[in-house]
Amino acid sequence: MATQGGRKKLPAKSSVPSSDFYIPPVPVAVAPVRQSVKEDIVGWVAACVLIALLLPLGAMLYIDILEVKNEAKLQLEKLEKLRRQIDQQQRKEKRDE
Repeated sequence: MATQGGRKKLPAKSSVPSSDFYIPPVPVAVAPVRQSVKEDIVGWVAACVLIALLLPLGAMLYIDILEVKNEAKLQLEKLEKLRRQIDQQQRKEKRDE
């Protein structure tokens, strides 16, 4: 063949497994056996207590945020009102001069 360019063809590798080598079996994951229903009950009670504590805390935080937002809006309105008054006074002083 013209494309081989004088290279020799390598022999195919053939491997025969040795019967002396022990291949251990692959471990299969087995679901753990339930020890007790008490663990489940304790877990559910802990989850309920956690929710019972976090929900009111979250509600209080949300109410505080709404109050602060409302107060900030009122303060901004007051500030804008004062700015307008100062602008009017400055315009009035310029007219009088």
